[in-house]
Formats: sequence, C-alpha cells, structure tokens
Amino acid sequence: MELRRLEYFEAVSRLKSFTKAAEELHVAQPSITASIFKLEEELGILLLQRTKNSVSLTKEGAKFLERAKYILNDVQNVVNEFQDLGLKASRTLKLGIPVSLGAWMFPIIFLEYASKYPEVILEIYELGVQRIIERIRDETIELGFIVLTESFPSCRMLPFAQGSLFVILPKEHPLTIYDKIPFKILQNEQFILCATASYTKQKVMEECEKCNFKPNIIFSPEQVVTVFNMVSSGAGISFVLGDSIAIIKNNPSIALRPLEDAIEFQTGFVWAENRYLSKVSRDFIQFIQDNHHK
Repeated sequence: MELRRLEYFEAVSRLKSFTKAAEELHVAQPSITASIFKLEEELGILLLQRTKNSVSLTKEGAKFLERAKYILNDVQNVVNEFQDLGLKASRTLKLGIPVSLGAWMFPIIFLEYASKYPEVILEIYELGVQRIIERIRDETIELGFIVLTESFPSCRMLPFAQGSLFVILPKEHPLTIYDKIPFKILQNEQFILCATASYTKQKVMEECEKCNFKPNIIFSPEQVVTVFNMVSSGAGISFVLGDSIAIIKNNPSIALRPLEDAIEFQTGFVWAENRYLSKVSRDFIQFIQDNHHK
C-alpha cells in the first residue's frame, strides 16, 4: 500500500471533493481519482460514495479513515522528530497567547527569550483561548500558553503556575488603604474591562453576580495597555492576572491589591496530543519554567 494513496484519501474525505483535494495537494484530479480507485481495489471495499455533486464516506470508509489518519500522523511525527536532529530542524516558535496573559509574557519573550535564542524566528499570536486551540489543531501554531480553565480534547496540557486576580487602582485611590480588598465594596466603582481579555472579564462578571451588583463598566477597550493608561489617569479601576506585569509595577500612578477572597487561576502550556513537539517549543517551555516559575 502506497502512502500517497492514504494522503489522497484523507484529503478527499476531509474536503468532500476530489477537485478541492487536487487543488490542495497540487496534483491532477485524475491522478487522485485513479489512486483512490486502486486503494479500494487493493482493500476489496468501497471507501467513498460518489455522486455527480458530492462525495461521502461509506461505513467502511469512515473506519478506514480513522486508521489512515493515525498512520499519516505517525509518519509525520517521525519525519518531524528526525528533521529536528538535522539541518532542517525548525527554528520558528509558533506560539499563541491570550490577551489576559500577553502583558506579562510579551516582554519575557521579546527581550529575555529572544536574547538567549537569537536564532529563533518568533511567530507570536495574541488570540482568544478557543482560537488558540483551533489553530493548534489545524497546525498553524504549535504551542499555546493559556489559563487552564478546562481540558481540551486531543490536546495535552502542562500546568505552569497558579496565580490570583488583582485589582488595579489609581495610586491615590481611597481603596489603597486595604491590604486585601473585599469585592463587595467595588460596587460603586467605575470598571474598565478589556474587551478581549475574556477570562478576566468572565471572572469579574461572575464575582459581581455573586455579590449581587451589576458593575458600572464605563469602557471596554481592545488593548490592555489602554486599560492600564486609563486606570493610571484615574478614570476607573480594573483587574489583572497576577502582580508581576512590568508595565504596571513600573508605573508610579498605579497600585495593585489582591482580593480578600482570592479568585485563583492556573496557567499552563497546551499542544496537540498526538503530534511531535519541536525542540524549539520544548526549549521555550524549559526556559519559562527555569526562569519564571514562582
């Protein structure tokens, strides 16, 4: 059995079209049609139901597709693993990070990590968690660094560190007298919540509901840095994951306070369960663990 026949079959099954499979694989359509016919002949079963306008899997074809995917994935993992040992080793870090963690992670990546690994090409994407998972599955990125709120099918997760939500206040705000702020007393404050920091916003809204008040959200900017600048100017308060974000710690106009009843979270790495993880990604994980684990 030829490997390319499995590749053709997988593409036609996934795209439900001989034409689209031919375009994706840059192969003439008659070659794909003939190859799959030979595969069916070799197996002695019908894998695909063909009509004038559609292609669908037979019951046997669906079972065979599962095995074919496993074989193709295993072959690709072997290729990737041994390319990693030679001249074709990947030198690109393809990493997805949600907005809620970007403010902490980006300076580490672009300053510390880039200084230690100057040969690595950085492809860093600021995305929502669900989009990160989607892009890991379609292999446009290899690794994600996210808040681990749930388990994701077909993905492996490596916990990194635990943290707590902090309140960000203007430096002279009256609530800075508290060492730990009771969430209930925030009900009369003006909230500035980043529109794209979905995890933080979700947790804040849940806590508001627990405390029986609706927050006065005066603005939801797209950029986290806008949130920091607005809090710094005294426009309102906000929230952030952790207390080690340099842009806040170094801002003399901002104060950080933990909550009296901590809202805790767990960060970690995520990647495709059945795919080989490149040395670049493994080195990045080790770098973060060695240098920034609390």
